[in-house]
Amino acid sequence: MIDKVSFRAFVAATEDEGRVREALSIFVPLDRISSLTAEGHFGNEIKILEACLRKKEGQAFFQILSEQLSPEDQLRLRREMPDRLEGDSHFHLRLDKQAAYKGLLRLTDSKDAIDVCALVKTYPARRESALKILSELI
Repeated sequence: MIDKVSFRAFVAATEDEGRVREALSIFVPLDRISSLTAEGHFGNEIKILEACLRKKEGQAFFQILSEQLSPEDQLRLRREMPDRLEGDSHFHLRLDKQAAYKGLLRLTDSKDAIDVCALVKTYPARRESALKILSELI
């Protein structure tokens, strides 16, 4: 079962925050996206946008992934699943921020991405059980 799915995206000083919010809104309602400001390495302002889905909404996110990711990206996720699972329960992936703005879902290795972390709940917490749940969802 998916307990929580967290999203985070960075907005550089050269980017339009509204566009990044719109990219996140594919997954989360705009009014649930929070923002904080940080200082970059060179003193520039960086915004960090964060949002979270719980329980059934998190499950729905995986439904969107399974329907909209390309077959190649789905295969890649399945193949890399053990490496993407941190510990017994935290599953990580990055989605292309520019593609999301256009309404498309694509995996990326770029740092200019929407970082996604899903908390997979199993009782007791076991890596094998979490991998089984994820393989059924993707």
